[in-house]
Amino acid sequence: MPKEKQKLQTSAIIVAAGQGTRFGGELPKQFLMLCQRPILAHTLQRFEQAEAITEVVLVASQAWVSYIEREIIARFQIKKCRKIVMGGEHRQDSVWAGFQALQPASSSIVVVHDAVRPLFTHALLERVIAACETADGCIPGLPLRDTVKKISEHNIKKTMDRARLRLAQTPQAFRAKALKRAFKRAQDEHFYATDEAALIERVGGQVVWVEGEERNLKITTPSDLQIAELFSQELGTCV
Repeated sequence: MPKEKQKLQTSAIIVAAGQGTRFGGELPKQFLMLCQRPILAHTLQRFEQAEAITEVVLVASQAWVSYIEREIIARFQIKKCRKIVMGGEHRQDSVWAGFQALQPASSSIVVVHDAVRPLFTHALLERVIAACETADGCIPGLPLRDTVKKISEHNIKKTMDRARLRLAQTPQAFRAKALKRAFKRAQDEHFYATDEAALIERVGGQVVWVEGEERNLKITTPSDLQIAELFSQELGTCV
């Protein structure tokens, strides 16, 4: 009888340290209400219900820790969120802080996710994790609908082949050892990227992609929030 494949231990880092200035006002966007619950509560509940995830580390601003503990983690009974750590100056610093807070027996797979993407499905999460069995990392990607131009200050320099381009989403999954190696190199060389996949690409690691989800939008503007409300109603999560 063939030996059963060992299931990879998977932890998640949720980045919720942003200030959400595009919305205006004092409330960061991850705490705005989506269907009468904070956006962050929706995101944490998705991970709470995901069988593949063993633990969650949340990265947040110090000023909001008490609110998160009282109004989100306690109120919505989030058990997998083992730690809340402070965010850094840049997103990359925040993810590194979350990575360092993972359980000592380092997870085989680490998932990094934006707190303001509350509508991802468990199917998408499982696909990016599964892809890490044969790659250093996996990201969800969406095709572009519009023509993309490379520009200078005033001129069009080149029309890009959009068939070979994708819009990157989260959750992104990585082998823990590969991610740690990529972080160390970036720190040594004072290099910053907009996502962790770029760090692994930069050190020659293999990052693959799977089809993303249209509903998995990043809520960064008031219109995004309105669209997310509609998507939540369609998904039956607006209760």
